[in-house]
Amino acid sequence: MVDGAFSEIFQLSGLNLQTFLVFFLAFLLACLYLRRPRNLPPYPAGCWPVLGHLLALGRAPHLQLTAWRRQYGDVFTVRMGMEDVVVLNGYTAVKDALVDRSELFASRPQNYIFDLINGFGKAIVSTQWGKAFKQKRKFASTILRTLGVKEGMGSIEEKIREETGFLCAKVAKYGGQPFDPESDLHFTIANVICSIVFGNRFDYGDGRFRDLSDAVLVTMDRLGAGQIINVFPFLRFVPGVNMSLHDVKKYNEKIHAFLWDEISCHRQKLDRENPRDFLDCCLVELEKGEKIEYFTEEHVMYMTFELLFGGLDTLTSTVRWCLLYMVLYPDVQKKVQSELDAVVGGAQPALSHRAQLPYTEATLMEVQRMRAVAPLGLPHSTTQDVTFGEFDLPAGVMVYRLYVNTLH
Repeated sequence: MVDGAFSEIFQLSGLNLQTFLVFFLAFLLACLYLRRPRNLPPYPAGCWPVLGHLLALGRAPHLQLTAWRRQYGDVFTVRMGMEDVVVLNGYTAVKDALVDRSELFASRPQNYIFDLINGFGKAIVSTQWGKAFKQKRKFASTILRTLGVKEGMGSIEEKIREETGFLCAKVAKYGGQPFDPESDLHFTIANVICSIVFGNRFDYGDGRFRDLSDAVLVTMDRLGAGQIINVFPFLRFVPGVNMSLHDVKKYNEKIHAFLWDEISCHRQKLDRENPRDFLDCCLVELEKGEKIEYFTEEHVMYMTFELLFGGLDTLTSTVRWCLLYMVLYPDVQKKVQSELDAVVGGAQPALSHRAQLPYTEATLMEVQRMRAVAPLGLPHSTTQDVTFGEFDLPAGVMVYRLYVNTLH
């Protein structure tokens, strides 16, 4: 009887199920748009239903965001699918948010693929703002400073210089012939990170080490290709669209297998009174439980993964840009080399030479200013409602800072 009543309603109104669903979807979208927070920064033109500004942003979003800055100012809002994203440009706006009021912008938004590779909050960077994040960040920072990630006495400078020596020896074997330095740079930088995390370096020909380095780089590449899944997470179930996600999972498993092997070896050789490296320090904390609540072996693995993942690609890209600019500007290269020859001679430069190498330091800083390896960086989100200039940002809204506009 009820089914018959509904049929009569549809027949009388001239509607069929398909039309009803269209109207229902339109009503739902209207509700979502009408309940947008008021007094957000302005939206650029060209916002489409469901897609937002995705079509306008294209494959190089920082270029379109730079163009919108000229029209809408240093603070504006874009729609990523169905979500509002506040974009900060320029030194003043970025400093206000990330330095002067950093705790108000210290959380992270949900980001499916990034959260997946970081264990949905088991690492540090992807952890939501709160007690767990503060404990893990403080713990990791203290360990890294103890292990030498600092300037002055007891720094990792000697490890870097040692690894640089291996790189120079590898380059010399090419005998002056053209070669692509990318893979050699990857292994050099990965070895510096491994010396901190695992307490030892690997030979460039080590199969496991090469597989680890390659897996990290492929994962980084696939993260960029899978951004659409972060905007519309349901697409991870759609064949074809989810290929990048499958690749991320595949290579992530290889990285995890390597890390679990290292954790197992470190556990067997652990000297609780004299921890040698990052893994040892984490395993000691795992037993004592003094500094981090609810700390598990999975947290150890994902925090270690984050150190490898966060440093390898960014540092390699920075060094490659430096090499490219030296080729493109031979006059600058000549001045840098002349300064190094005058101050250092045939030896390797050290941090103690820094004050005597102003042109070399300025050149390195200028390369990093001109070519930000991550133009948008990682997204932040607000920890509470924030008044930002003349605008009101709700708690949890995603915030991007456009580094490329901050540095130019």
